[in-house]
Amino acid sequence: MHSDARDDAPDRPDDAPAEWHVASILVHLRPERSPDVRAAVAALGDVEVHAEERGRMVVTVEGSHEGRIADRMTAIHLMPGVMSAVMVFHHAEPLPARSAEEVATARR
Repeated sequence: MHSDARDDAPDRPDDAPAEWHVASILVHLRPERSPDVRAAVAALGDVEVHAEERGRMVVTVEGSHEGRIADRMTAIHLMPGVMSAVMVFHHAEPLPARSAEEVATARR
């Protein structure tokens, strides 16, 4: 018999993610472009700037799958003034018991 993650989570709706991903990204940027990069990062959504100092920025990205993390990291890397964006931490948490309301709240 085939066991699916959804079998273990009857309270989770079909379109809810099975995992929630959190990653930290270290961004090296031209210091003079810092305000522009900060604004562009903030506009992405699912991304938060936690620290910034002399051409370095630490951001976290959250999403329902690894592709969301990779997309955000690539978008940051391609921003004018950014020299590199490197993932330094990634964690995936299974979400077997989250309700649709909890998932919707987490996506905001």
